[in-house]
Amino acid sequence: MNSLEGVIIGRGALDRAGEIVRELAPTGRVFLCADPNVMNFLGERTTLALESAGLRVQARTIPEGEVSKSLEVAADVYHWLAAHRAERGEPLIALGGGCTGDLIGFVAATYARGIPLVQIPTTLLAQIDSSIGGKVAVDLPAGKNLVGAFYPAHRVIIDPDALATLPREQLVADYAEVIKTAVIFDADLFDLIEASTHRLDDPALLAELVERCVRWKAKVVDEDPEDRGIRAILNYGHTIAHAIETVAGYGAYRHGEAVAIGMVGAGRLAQQSGHWSAADLTRQNNLLTAIGLPDTFSGVDPSQVLDAMLRDKKVQHGIIRWVLPTTLGHATVNNKLDPTLVSPVVHSLTRSW
Repeated sequence: MNSLEGVIIGRGALDRAGEIVRELAPTGRVFLCADPNVMNFLGERTTLALESAGLRVQARTIPEGEVSKSLEVAADVYHWLAAHRAERGEPLIALGGGCTGDLIGFVAATYARGIPLVQIPTTLLAQIDSSIGGKVAVDLPAGKNLVGAFYPAHRVIIDPDALATLPREQLVADYAEVIKTAVIFDADLFDLIEASTHRLDDPALLAELVERCVRWKAKVVDEDPEDRGIRAILNYGHTIAHAIETVAGYGAYRHGEAVAIGMVGAGRLAQQSGHWSAADLTRQNNLLTAIGLPDTFSGVDPSQVLDAMLRDKKVQHGIIRWVLPTTLGHATVNNKLDPTLVSPVVHSLTRSW
């Protein structure tokens, strides 16, 4: 398997979307979905790029954020496709962040038993993580991403310059996943981010970060395409993060914000269980704080977070399998920890609730 096959990365790639997608569209028609904000900033530019290659574009907006990842919204998109008599050879394009990619990817995987999927990620998080590797899903009230499939996109068009449209708060939140990648894979990347906190939105820096993170993501996906082993390493910080998102209500925290809190918690567990040094934990936490990411959550009962953690997809026989760093640039999976160690750490992440 080669997860980089069909992945186009480069500044200006968005303007070549038409030529990239054209070979996937034998009828000349494509279906484009984005939330209202992304459609406002990039919808016309994307449509023009597609039309310049002779493609006919049917466009639709979907709700913004995590609330879009539901069976109800998926059904709305199914009905839209059916109303236009979408055929199995006509691509469905997800233009936007990870939530849009997850939802539209899920629809593409299941409509007519699978139609071509094109991901055009427009957030840092989506460019380096969710658009690569084929995981698509919607949420249930019981937890994130509980209904989904493995459905790699036929094409992924990653244009780092599209990140210029992001609000500062979203860019900062997305940096959590860049730091996660550095902690588990790449100490040199960690050093680079540490030295670059004054220029987080620099186009050249973002292009380099995207390139490096995509290659790390693709490497581990190729080793474990169905997420049955080492790919779990990508979930560093996510066991706590997903539980916070579920209990707080989807959208209360940006995904990256929850991941940052989860990394602080998982890092403390690694240090307290003897896996990780206090010095490395301090460097991680200081970098998260320097960028402007949170290290605590509020308004949520920590006991409910602990309960939600037990519904995580990585739980086996009622036991959480933790991803824990051992040094900057290396982590291990399938670590089992005493619940009496976990509970105080989760409580330590809370402000007064």
